[in-house]
Parts: sequence; structure tokens; C-alpha cells
Amino acid sequence: MRLFYLSFLLLIIHHLAVAEVSIRQTLLLTAEEQQYLMKLIQQNKEVQNLWYSVKEAAQHILDDQPNPLQIIHYEGLLDTNPKRIATEKSLRDMDKLAVLLNAYYGTQNKAYAAKAKKYILAWVNTYQATGNPINENKFEPLIHSYQVMRSYFSPSEKELVNQWLVKIAEAEMANPNIPENNWKAKQIKLIGTIGLVLQKESYVQYAAENFKAYVDKSLYGDGGSRDLEQRDALSYHTSGLDPLLTYAITVDQLGDGVATDFFRYENPDGGSIKRSVDFVIPYASGEKEYKEWVNTKVELDKRRAEAGLEKYQPGKLFDPKESRDTFELAYFFDPSYKPIIQGLSENSFEDYNSWFSVLIDVSRQNI
Repeated sequence: MRLFYLSFLLLIIHHLAVAEVSIRQTLLLTAEEQQYLMKLIQQNKEVQNLWYSVKEAAQHILDDQPNPLQIIHYEGLLDTNPKRIATEKSLRDMDKLAVLLNAYYGTQNKAYAAKAKKYILAWVNTYQATGNPINENKFEPLIHSYQVMRSYFSPSEKELVNQWLVKIAEAEMANPNIPENNWKAKQIKLIGTIGLVLQKESYVQYAAENFKAYVDKSLYGDGGSRDLEQRDALSYHTSGLDPLLTYAITVDQLGDGVATDFFRYENPDGGSIKRSVDFVIPYASGEKEYKEWVNTKVELDKRRAEAGLEKYQPGKLFDPKESRDTFELAYFFDPSYKPIIQGLSENSFEDYNSWFSVLIDVSRQNI
């Protein structure tokens, strides 16, 4: 009986370790950076501990099968909507691709690439582009995985994926109803990343021009943003910054060494990504509190509150931990954010508080 309970306890611990892996995010690493990461896994104890969970999660995915959708039902729907719930279940495929990509980074194991390829082709052969950046932003792990593992695709398979990505980008650019808030930020990242992956200069140029235009229109000199003004929620303020930060890093990774300092670019009023990130610091540190949704101007937020969704209740305090991703991304451009990140972590650490922080640090090697 004691042996049974011990085995049961170990099983629970094992599953918790896998469940706690937060690898929904991906970051593009060059071949050189991937080699550096593999050395880091061998040499750094903090990285080894984080890597164990990545590898374990990947091993559990190898027997899974993709569940692609023709249409994503997500944007504008309440969390309780059955169509959105079903969509979120299918979109776990993107989480699995994120895990496979990160596991591949650390091993170059062909089994992870083969599985990722199966997921990518399943979605490419099923999903139809709509031009909705809130929905199609979910494909970031797929696009990153394709870029890194493209050598495993045949010429005809590459052509299939390339044409699908073109349809995504073209539909995004053809959408006339993109508001100048986090929608636009996600659209810029999506089109620009596809442009860099496919080496389509027109897409890259579109992203560069719209990136600066977005900063000009939507980030304010006091550090606020249009998202904050419309939603009265710091969580939306940061969710509008994260795509811009991610794309700025991607430009550094794939932009042939062209130094485009999107992070510090200032509009005439002094607004910039950096200033908008800094705006969050007193709330991340606990110096200030922010009551969210009190004055939101968006009907969806009000419907969410009326439906009893706790996250969207007016007056809900902003959780500082929700800003950790933003500061980890900003750390790529400015290491002075490290104390903020340390303060947001539940565990003490010297260098790495999460697997994503490892990727950020690795991607900084050529700065």
C-alpha cells in the first residue's frame, strides 16, 4: 500500500511538472543561437531544471494528433460561448507546436520536427484565412516552427505552406476594419513576421511603416496607450505592447543585421514602446494599484462583466504577474528590467525565472 501511494504521489508530481510548463510563447532563434542554447542546457543548473519540463511535455505530445479548424471562433465571443470553447480546444495545437519547437531547439531531434510538420500541414490544409488578427495571431507558434524546421518540408510542401502564409498576410492587409489598438499591433506582427519568413520585402516594408505609424497614433507621451484609454485595463495595455516587442525582436533575428530600434522610437509627443513599458513599472512593483474595466468604452467588456466573468468585473485589481511577459520581452532591449522580472517571479533565481527568459537571453547573444 505504501508503494502504491508513493507511486501515485510521484505520478501527480510528474504531471504537475508538465502542467506547469508555460510554453505558449515562442521566439525565433537562429541556428547559432540554438547551438548556444544546447550548451547552456548542459552547463547551467537553472536552465537544466527548466529544460526538464520542456522535454517531458514534448515527449507527451508525440502520440497526439492535430485538431485543425477551418474557421476560428474566438474574437468577440464570451469565454462561455460553446464555439469559443471548442476553438480553444483546437488551438491547443498551437501550444503543442510551441512545446515541440522549444524541445527541438534544445535537441535538434528529428522526431520533434516530424511531429511539428504534421501539425503545420494539418492546419495549412484546413484553415481558411479571414484577415482577423485577433484570431490569426494564434498562429505565431506555427509560423515560427515552420521557419526553424523548413528543411524538413519537401519542395511541394514548402510551396503549400508559403502560399497559405501569403493568403493570411494578404487577407490581413485587405481587412479595412482594423482599429488602431492591439488589433493593429497583432496585425503588424503577423504580416511582418510572414514577410521576414518568406523574404517578401513588401510585407516587411508594410510592417515597418505601420509599426511607426502605430506608435505615432496609439502610444502617448505619458506612457499610456489607446488600448488603456479604450479598455481602462492595464492587461490590455500590455497585450498591445507584447506583439510589437515580439516583432521588434524578430526583426533583429531575421532582418539581416539591420538595426531598427523600434523599442526606443519616439513619436512627436514623446510616446514610445519603452515609455509605455515603463508606465507599467509602479503597478508591476506593487507601488500602485490599478482598478480595471471601471471606465471601459467597449461593449464586449461590459457583456463579459454582465455574464459574471470574474476577470472582467469592474474594479478588479490588475495582477502584476500579468506584466511579466512584457518585461521579459523588453529585457531583450534593456537589461535594466531584470529587477522588475525578479520581483514578479514566485521563485528566487539568479539568471532565469522561466523558460521564455532563457530564450530571451539566448537571443541577445549577438547584441
